Amino acid sequence: MDFRLHPIKREIKIEGFNSIYYFEFGKDFSHPPQKNDFWEMMYVDSGKINAIADGIGQTVTQGQLVFNRPMEVHAHISNGVDPNNMLVISFTCHSPAMEFFNKKIFTLGKTEKTLLSLFMKEAERALGKLPDEYGNKNPLDFSSAPEGSLQLLECYVTELLLVLMRGGDDSATMAKRSENSRELGQSSIFELMRAYLEENVYGEVTLAGICSKFFMGKSQVCKIFGEQIGKSPIEFYTELKITEAKRLLREDISVSHVSDLLSYSSIHNFSRAFKKSVGISPTEYRKKINK
Repeated sequence: MDFRLHPIKREIKIEGFNSIYYFEFGKDFSHPPQKNDFWEMMYVDSGKINAIADGIGQTVTQGQLVFNRPMEVHAHISNGVDPNNMLVISFTCHSPAMEFFNKKIFTLGKTEKTLLSLFMKEAERALGKLPDEYGNKNPLDFSSAPEGSLQLLECYVTELLLVLMRGGDDSATMAKRSENSRELGQSSIFELMRAYLEENVYGEVTLAGICSKFFMGKSQVCKIFGEQIGKSPIEFYTELKITEAKRLLREDISVSHVSDLLSYSSIHNFSRAFKKSVGISPTEYRKKINK
């Protein structure tokens, strides 16, 4: 009898982990759009959060899992009401079967949640403590991990992915995107861009800079601002600067100093922008408020 070896076909082969985080975010958390060269899956352990991918938004609630493919522009934004806990696992995998997870959200059942729980426990053994700071981009340190930890982690994630591909073995279901998902995505991205401009009112932000920051084209950025507030991003940014200039002038700061603080290239350009918006020059405005 010939007991020949039957090779295992690996539908999914994970090459390694890029990051593992367990975040506890407040109701006002957000991060600007980003893209990575690996797969990322995000599980909402409690609360809910808006997940934006390529301009499409979806509210992801407790018990749901969402995927982002390599080089997909994505962001996560709290809804201003609900704090949330999230497990984020990033890994490198070039298996064609991974395309099944592109732009999909899953509501997990008991088996899938158990696999994630086993993953978290093993990750804690391997790392000592799961990274929990969003700004911490240090490489994972498995130098003190028990023997076989990385392989176990790979097994748990691979089994989870295969179970999901089969449609789940209990209550795991694929969540449908809401009809207003594009509107949610655009309004959420707009709020991020508005916050970015507000935070940089003392700097020099250009339309090209906004596009680079948020991985969007000029027409797309202008369209979002137009639909949300009826203005261009630069018009809105200029208004922010003029509003801040008026506040500074009321504090009896000189016109030239205000111009410098707000990063205008010259006092002439500042005065021209101010008069166009307010109707009088910065000097006239100071005289008016000091009467």
